[in-house]
Amino acid sequence: METELDGRLLALRQALAISIALSTRGHPQATGMALELLDDLRNHADSTPAGAPFDPPVWVRGAQDELEQISRLVRAFTQADDEPA
Repeated sequence: METELDGRLLALRQALAISIALSTRGHPQATGMALELLDDLRNHADSTPAGAPFDPPVWVRGAQDELEQISRLVRAFTQADDEPA
């Protein structure tokens, strides 16, 4: 962590992932739907047309990275829940 903002983003990412995982726990179809929604958000964060002569804004890459990290955490939390004790 380099800044307070990094710490706040990490906490927000983890809180969101935990809330998604807990709300869909025990319902693989609901978890799958939540992950699909996160993927859709990530894929549509940039409205730049394909083949545009300029790069997407930096914030788009940051948003896509955050959404990917949230998806990874949701997968990790829900997979750990599915394993037998």
